[in-house]
Amino acid sequence: MEALRRITYLVFRPGAEWALIAREPSSVDVLLRRYILPLSALTPIATFIGMNVFDRAWDVDQGYLVPPDQIFNAAATTFFGIIGSIFALAAIMTLIAPMYQCKRDYLAALKVSAHGASPLLLSGVTLVLPVMVVVSMFALCYTLFLYYVGATTVLEIRRDQAEFIGISMLLLTFVSMMAGMAAASIGLI
Repeated sequence: MEALRRITYLVFRPGAEWALIAREPSSVDVLLRRYILPLSALTPIATFIGMNVFDRAWDVDQGYLVPPDQIFNAAATTFFGIIGSIFALAAIMTLIAPMYQCKRDYLAALKVSAHGASPLLLSGVTLVLPVMVVVSMFALCYTLFLYYVGATTVLEIRRDQAEFIGISMLLLTFVSMMAGMAAASIGLI
């Protein structure tokens, strides 16, 4: 229930909620159990249901057929990819923080990475209908805004250094591509 309250406040009053997040004690374990794992499960579950129900045949407008024996693998890959991306983004923010005259604090960066992703993780529920991916695009925009507000509040990045988020996201994209290529080359995906 606390996670639902937090998400609501992050959406409707992000400045005040980020200030609260910055002050509260937390741990990787608490963030993982109470926030990251439950929210990360929403998208794979919706994808699994959507692929089983709506992805029966090739459709030029809607997408492609995933073989029935591959649907669970796709959902599991999505689940672990989301979790890995949250932790990787926190690591990237921690690594580049000194370039912005900030201290390296992985827990603070994990708070920003996990809580800032809330709109995007919640939008995954709409993927029961594959065409609803458009909702995720809007959620991504708000997620980027939350990352900016979170980085300025929790990581104490100066407000005029918005490129911190852009560089973090570019590096995350590169890391994700490399991890995907490595996983594909050894047959994991």
